[in-house]
Amino acid sequence: MKTSVVLSPAKVNLYLKVLSRRPDGYHNLQSLVDIISLSDIIHIEDIPGNEIILEDDRNVLPRGEGNTVFRAVRALKETTGVRRGIRIFIEKKIPIGSGLGGPSSNAAAVLKELNSHWELGITKEELNAIGGRIGADVPLFLHGRPCIMEGIGDIINPVVLPHMWYVIVYPNVSISTKAVYEGLRIVLTKEHNDIKLMGNFSNPGEIARILENDLEQAAIKMCPQVQSIKDVLKGTGALGSLMSGSGSSVFAVFDNEEEARLASLSAINEMWTVFIAHSVQGGVH
Repeated sequence: MKTSVVLSPAKVNLYLKVLSRRPDGYHNLQSLVDIISLSDIIHIEDIPGNEIILEDDRNVLPRGEGNTVFRAVRALKETTGVRRGIRIFIEKKIPIGSGLGGPSSNAAAVLKELNSHWELGITKEELNAIGGRIGADVPLFLHGRPCIMEGIGDIINPVVLPHMWYVIVYPNVSISTKAVYEGLRIVLTKEHNDIKLMGNFSNPGEIARILENDLEQAAIKMCPQVQSIKDVLKGTGALGSLMSGSGSSVFAVFDNEEEARLASLSAINEMWTVFIAHSVQGGVH
């Protein structure tokens, strides 16, 4: 039976502005996103029949319809008419409910790999259409490069970012994205953002000056540890720090690996999980 292994990278939102609420209940966003080296490892294996078997090493992922990877594989099979069995095993490194995009990244990685694994010949546009139905961040990870996301994540514009190092702290608390959006207390009237992000960023310091996340205050009310982590990271010499996505992970930006590794020692806490990662220009494949 044919097997393959693929990396599924995390992301951080360097800038996230909530612009307006849509008639369908979703929100229009503008977000500057970097793809980072923290990755899940996905093992894919053909099996007899037509079943989709999904497992993970920590037994933390939902099964069946509740799982983005399951829905992605099912959608791919329905679109192409393929009737083949597949077993997918995920080594989880990206925490669940952390704002680092693990489920969407997993779905995108499996879609791309199965397109090759099964020799389907699906175009990028067709994969994006499938991914967009699975989750808002799936098109981002299908693109696999630093970008500016707009709309509900379906409008992707590539951008060049400097190479950066990150210390990422997860408080071991999962936050509901839905609950964070329901807790927003900002005026949502803009169709487009006034701040232009299309300029070139030549160094991490320029990125640090634009760090902003409209979801952060709502998340802090649900998970005060987010603020505690930010306070700790501010004292490490970081260029800046911010919560990623809808939380609960907080990252700090550094110029180089040595500074990041030194700073990570200050963030060690028995209640938190600390990662060191760096930008991955062009994504992880």
